[in-house]
Order: sequence, then C-alpha cells, then structure tokens
Amino acid sequence: MLQSSRLSLQAVLESANAEISHGDAREFGKGELAIVAVLAENVALRKALADSSESAEKKQQLLRTLFSTRTTEPALRLSELAVGQRWARTQDLVTSLEVAGVTAIAAAAQASGQLGQVEEEVFRFARLCESEHELARALDSDASASTKRALIADLLAGKAQADTITLIEQAAVYPRGLRVAMALDQYSDILAARQQRSVADVTVAKPLSEVQTQKLTAALSASYGRDLVLNVQVDPEVIGGVRVQVGDEMMSSTVADRLAEVQRKLAK
Repeated sequence: MLQSSRLSLQAVLESANAEISHGDAREFGKGELAIVAVLAENVALRKALADSSESAEKKQQLLRTLFSTRTTEPALRLSELAVGQRWARTQDLVTSLEVAGVTAIAAAAQASGQLGQVEEEVFRFARLCESEHELARALDSDASASTKRALIADLLAGKAQADTITLIEQAAVYPRGLRVAMALDQYSDILAARQQRSVADVTVAKPLSEVQTQKLTAALSASYGRDLVLNVQVDPEVIGGVRVQVGDEMMSSTVADRLAEVQRKLAK
C-alpha cells in the first residue's frame, strides 16, 4: 500500500480494536466480512465508496442506505469511518475492511481460547489446497457460493472450529482475485499478529519431523528476536538446506542457492 492507504488502514484498525473491546467481536467481524462480500462483487459500488473526490457524508449515507439492514451496527460504523479516509487504490478500502473483519474473528477466537487452533486449522487448509490440486481447482473456480460452502462443509464439518470455517468460506467465496491458499495465508498473518507473532515462510527439500520443526522454530525465533509461526512448504528443487522469508527479509542456506551463486560468479 502507498503511504495514504497505510495511514488510512491504521485509522481503520485502531477503530476496529475499539469496537472489538466494547462489543461482540465475532458478530462485528462477520458483519464486516458481509460488507466485504458485497464490495468484492460490485466494482461500481467500491469505486464510489473509495472516490476521494466525493464527500465523506455522501459516501456514508450510501453505506447506511445499502447496509443498515444487512450488517451489524458496529460493522457499519467502522465502514463509515473507512470511506471517510483517503485511499490510493479502490481495493485498499476493501482490504482494510477485510483485515478488520478477520482481526475481529481472531479476537473472538482468542477470547474463547481457540485462536491457536484456528490459526493451525487455517494454515493446514491452505497447505491442503496447495497439495490437493482438485480441491484447489474447485475452490478457485467460478462455482457458486453454495457449491463452495457445501464442499467446505463436507470437508470440515465437525472437524474444525466455527471461526475457521467462517474464514475459509470467506477466502473461497470472495477471494478478490487471489487463489484461496494465498488469501488464507494472508489471514494467517493476521491471526499470528493477534498473538503478537510473525509468520516465517520456510521452504525445505523434504518434510520436517515434529522435533525438527520445533528446533527450527526456536532457532528462527531467537534469530529474529520475536516469536515466529512456521509456514513450511516442501520443494525438492531446493536440494538441501532451508530457505526462510519473514516479511521482506530473506534468509537462505540451500544447496540450490549456493550452486546458483557459483554459476553467477563463473558467468562473470
């Protein structure tokens, strides 16, 4: 995001945290995601609401006309604040509301002692989408919302937390141009942030054992000076070693990378 959108996102999240602390976080989050669902499918509406040349009052009036009977009052209040901000891109407005909604769901799960489990389930489902290509094709397709929800229910009913299913359905039905696995990875970052942890994307040549995962988690957390959640992906092409990315920081010690470095030097 550009600076104007980052500042606006910060204002939205500060307001969202205030709503979370004074009300029903889960209902607030679902209400916000309901607004995101409508905006995700209506280009003209989201452009109108993000239009900086239009007055905040007019945009807020439009919001209330459209959503007063379709969402919760806290979600509507936050959305009114959001459309009054300046956004560099139309999508940044929708992203801010989605981040607020997922943050609220994360807060609700945290309050009920289920945040860690929800985070783990969302992470594992994202990895399942990456390894099971038929599932990914089904969820990334243009299939109807009811078809996707039915598939998710078949897979997860009675096996995952309700908050997990809410987030997976949101990512699958309203992906906003992203693959479902990628959308869920973004949600994972928000869930991790709620626990004041960061996500480390780790690529290895072969699956890690539980002991190896624990040791790598401890080593990386110590190295980065904060708790990390590992998002481990297997890629035989790395040959050996490990590649780690935390935000914009990349750490690599794979054989493939060392060979590539040698080839670059020989080519000079």
